[in-house]
Amino acid sequence: MYSAPSHIQPESNEDKDRWREQALRYRLLTGAHIEDLRDELRKLFAREIAADLEFHPDMSRNPLRMIVQQLANLYQETPKVRTDDAEADLSPIVTPRLWPLQQQTEMLTLGINEAVVRVDWEWWRGATHATYRPISPDLIVAKPDPAMPDQPIAIEELRSRVKPDTGKQCWAFDVYDISDPQNPVFRIDAISDKGSRYDATSEFAPDLVGSYPYMHDGLPVLPYVIYHKRIGAGLFNYRDGIELVRGSLRLAALWSHWCDGYQNCAHPQRYALDVDTQAGVTRSIGGVSVDVVPIDRKSILKFRSAGPGTGSIGAMQPSMEPRSAAEALRTYAHGLAIYAGLNPSDLQTTQAQSGYAIVVGREGMRRVMKAREPAFMASDRLLLATAAKLANSYGGHSLPTEPSAYSIEYRGAKESDTERKAKAELVRAELDMGLISKVDALRALHPEIESDEEAIERLLRVERLQQILTTSTADDTTPTGDQQ
Repeated sequence: MYSAPSHIQPESNEDKDRWREQALRYRLLTGAHIEDLRDELRKLFAREIAADLEFHPDMSRNPLRMIVQQLANLYQETPKVRTDDAEADLSPIVTPRLWPLQQQTEMLTLGINEAVVRVDWEWWRGATHATYRPISPDLIVAKPDPAMPDQPIAIEELRSRVKPDTGKQCWAFDVYDISDPQNPVFRIDAISDKGSRYDATSEFAPDLVGSYPYMHDGLPVLPYVIYHKRIGAGLFNYRDGIELVRGSLRLAALWSHWCDGYQNCAHPQRYALDVDTQAGVTRSIGGVSVDVVPIDRKSILKFRSAGPGTGSIGAMQPSMEPRSAAEALRTYAHGLAIYAGLNPSDLQTTQAQSGYAIVVGREGMRRVMKAREPAFMASDRLLLATAAKLANSYGGHSLPTEPSAYSIEYRGAKESDTERKAKAELVRAELDMGLISKVDALRALHPEIESDEEAIERLLRVERLQQILTTSTADDTTPTGDQQ
């Protein structure tokens, strides 16, 4: 995955602002934000201080990335997919790569608010299954469906392509427009060195000139699905959560300054009054030329009096107390978590963990993801339905093509041992009070049991085994005739 080069920009000012913000979030998510951090240092600190910090900025504190990595757990356990047709073979669209790739989609969605997935069936290569490709939204220009403003009817994707004639890399927009179903548009617009677009379909896909590559039952199929962190917010809600983004940059800059201050505390500023050293250099500090002496712990410095007085040598006390300053930064970092939908109670810190890390408890993870699940469910259903249309048209399959025909069960983050124990105690208490049945208790403790019938069968099997064991034990303890 990549970001758009600076000389390629969308046409509208709104999309330009969106690309800029989304690209920043993508860089923070991928740890590629060193230049953004340097810009932040120049904004926060005086020129001389910033110039020194820019050489060694510290990128180890990144709340946006830290939080998203912990919350992105919807696809860690392989979801279970069902359709209305129990006999349907879903392997052509539910491929082994689908859910691992969706982990990347989830990261992008949680960090950027949206992500785009390209679904394909490469029929021209004799494909036997669908393929999927997550895309950062700062590479996408889209036109919303008037009936569903959060879904597109036209998409332009900026891609890196290789020219067939020269083998050189170039940038191009893949254009898919189904706003007029009777006249769908497919086009490849290459970008010239000057940034202008020109139709290069005949160069990259000559067989598709004047035609649309994806059809189902006489209607065009848009091979893209947009994932949203929130349903109903339009195509792109790129301003939501901007506090966490800006705060992550600010924290990285402040932490870089803390690291520099820590070094200064370890080696406080020394000074000399009315004495000269026998060796030294001149250095510009704040625009002023100052005589300085390079300090080496293994050396002995010789001084001589510069006047009639005795002179003196000393060290300035550091203005920063490292421990309290680090604690303040930790508090600042934890305060940013609220903009990711977390409560203070969702965060946990143990002595075994870094005091400055943001650690999200499992209960908090599940609460946040439960709130996000409907949005992902809607997009996953649409993705599978879109893939099914391509599978039917180009793979000869007969899969359901309505999103509502697919149900998806997410496993999410596993419960900790402590959580399982507490849950078992609660279920046992409700069972003893007669508030729930054994079937309810079993399904509460074992969510993988899908129906009451399955739970009853399991309970009966356990009961039969207990009877067998009881009978066997009784037979073993019955006295024989000789013993009597």
